[in-house]
Amino acid sequence: MARLPIQNMKVGEKHVTPSRMVTKTDIETFCSVTGMIHPVFLSDQYVKSDEESQKIGLKGSVVPGQLSYAIMLGNLLRDETLDDVIVQLGANNIRWTAPIYPYDMLRTEIEITGNRVTKEGRAIVDYNWQVKNQNDVVVVEGNNTCMFKKK
Repeated sequence: MARLPIQNMKVGEKHVTPSRMVTKTDIETFCSVTGMIHPVFLSDQYVKSDEESQKIGLKGSVVPGQLSYAIMLGNLLRDETLDDVIVQLGANNIRWTAPIYPYDMLRTEIEITGNRVTKEGRAIVDYNWQVKNQNDVVVVEGNNTCMFKKK
């Protein structure tokens, strides 16, 4: 299937990426690189023995929210949706709506909410996005604005 560059998509058009599994290795690497070393991300035992984690219904260690955002962008880059990006101009209204666990399958769904052309011919694209897991549950959502190469 030929890809439709995001800068050629019209307001209201939607796109769904293939799913990607988030692994324990992904989480450990992310936590190590960022310094986000916290047992809620790295230890099922901690979560299962932590009273507060149990009160909010966590079943085990969870994926850091910032990693889920990176996976969202990675999904869009991996399927070439963002190939022509020059710069991300904004990320807004990000909400984590459900826990993400190791080995969840995550896909990204976007809807174009704005698409305009600068005087120089570059495209400024606004899009809402959601990350859904294998059970079709929205786990994180927000909206982004990016600048893309000329149409």
